[in-house]
Amino acid sequence: MRTIPAFKKTNIAEDLCQHWELAGMEGVSSIELVMDGKTRIFPDLSLFKDSGVVENARNRIRIGKWRIVPAKEDPELQLHFENTQVKSYRIRRITSTTLQLATKGKKDWLFLKLSSDGKVHVNPLNDPFHPSNNLWRIKPAKPETDSAIHARVRQCIWFYMLYFRDCIKREKRTINFIGLPAIFNWYSGGIGLPDKNKIDDSWIACFYDKKQALQGYELLHKLIVQYEYDWPAGTPGWVHQTFAVLEQMWLKLQST
Repeated sequence: MRTIPAFKKTNIAEDLCQHWELAGMEGVSSIELVMDGKTRIFPDLSLFKDSGVVENARNRIRIGKWRIVPAKEDPELQLHFENTQVKSYRIRRITSTTLQLATKGKKDWLFLKLSSDGKVHVNPLNDPFHPSNNLWRIKPAKPETDSAIHARVRQCIWFYMLYFRDCIKREKRTINFIGLPAIFNWYSGGIGLPDKNKIDDSWIACFYDKKQALQGYELLHKLIVQYEYDWPAGTPGWVHQTFAVLEQMWLKLQST
C-alpha cells in the first residue's frame, strides 16, 4: 500500500480515489442523508481510478461508476448506478484524509463529512471493496448453474481473504464485520459456519433464493470439514493466521 501525500493536488482524483467512511453522525447535517427508518444507509464510499464506485459496502451495497463534472465553484461528483439512477454531490472540500460533500435537499443544502486513513492499494484490484471483488454480493436476476454458484462462493472467500489482508496492511487493531454478509464464525485459530437452520439473511441475499444459498453453504461446509489447513505458527496473531487459511481455502476451491 502507499500513503497519499498531504500536499494539495492538481488532479482531484489523487485524493478522491480511496475508501471514505462516515465515522459518526456529527459529520451529517441531516438525518435523511444516512438513515432509512432505523437502518443506516450511508456508512462508506469507495472510489477507484478506473471509475468504479461502491456505495454502502456495509449495508445495501450498490456498484456503479463515478465521474467529475467541472463547475465554476465546487466540482460535482456524480455516481451512476443501475437503472440509470444517479446521485449528485458537490465537493466542498477535499484533502488526503477528509472529504466534505453537499447535496441539494428538498429545501436546503445538506452536508456529509467523510474521513479516510489516506492509504490506498498500489494495485486497486487488491482492495476488498473494489467493484470486481463484490459482484458475488449482488443478487442474480435468475437461478444460477452449479458452476456459477461455485464461482460465487469462491469469490466470497477471495473477498474475505482480501479483507483480512487489507486490515493487516492498514494495521487495524480490530476487524469490523458489521454489514458484511455473515456466513463465517471467526475464532482465534479456527473458522466455522453457523448451523444450516441459522443461516443469516445477509448470506441468502447474495443468491437467487434460499435453496441456492444453501447450496453455497454446503460448498463452504465441505471445504471446512473435509480438508486440513496449515495454521502458521509464529505469526503476529489470529488475523494473519486466518488470512493464510482463507488463501488455502480459495486455492482448494480453485482446484475442485
